Amino acid sequence: MKTDSLFYRLMQIEPTLAFELAGLTVPNAEGYSFISQEVKQTAFRFDGIAEPPADQPDTPRGYVEVQFQPDEDFYLRFFSEILLHLRQYPSDHHWQAVVIYSMQSVERLSPAIKPFLSIPNLHRVYLDQLPLLDSTNPKLWLIALILADNANIAPIVRKVQAHSENQPTDGIDWLELLETVLVYKLPTFTREEIQQMLNFNDVSLKQTRFYQDVFGEGRVEGRVEGRLEGRLEGEAALLIRLLERKFPPLPESARQRIATADAETLLVWGERVLDANNLDEVWGS
Repeated sequence: MKTDSLFYRLMQIEPTLAFELAGLTVPNAEGYSFISQEVKQTAFRFDGIAEPPADQPDTPRGYVEVQFQPDEDFYLRFFSEILLHLRQYPSDHHWQAVVIYSMQSVERLSPAIKPFLSIPNLHRVYLDQLPLLDSTNPKLWLIALILADNANIAPIVRKVQAHSENQPTDGIDWLELLETVLVYKLPTFTREEIQQMLNFNDVSLKQTRFYQDVFGEGRVEGRVEGRLEGRLEGEAALLIRLLERKFPPLPESARQRIATADAETLLVWGERVLDANNLDEVWGS
């Protein structure tokens, strides 16, 4: 599952979410934005930066990385990126670095980076050790859903649904966020299994974007009753949704291009969407 983009969306909605996961408190969370920024001439790119309001120098800048796969060179690269960014984008704000792991066993520690682990600016978060579902923040429930095995998906989905029904004016499309996660997590489930899991009747399911994106648009026409074709369909569906939001209206030629792309190409395009100014920049042309 491509977790970086899911976390990026959550942190765009709540830019200080990484601070909360790390147990850090900031005095004015409302003023933050969450951005993706490339360090010039190096091809380095952070998963995200929690950028504080310019008029509040006491608030920290946050460098955020999400690590769900082992990476022997991660810390050396991460600290190199931070130092280069501080040089190229100087700021009066102090900084904090938050690394979010799915579990501690994913982390790789080499002798070269051990001295850096004791600095107070570094915060290592192991999601499987946090009481995410006990939090009052429903966005942490969605993170728990990303980590959950199939047997535990349904209770979390219903917990988020209940919040959405009780807080209809909070300005967040919780159903869409649920669907985004489920597109990745349920690529082999039948329609009936999804209905049962989400407690949807047939009409309700057909009205969701999840159903329309994954089962619709002719990609698996004539096989709505069958199983999804695999994670490739999920990646394509999510990319189309992102492009529709950023470059509407999305031309049919773009849909056809996505439909014939392989999984690796879809991932590359998905990364480019965040910073692209037009479709040509997404395709790399």
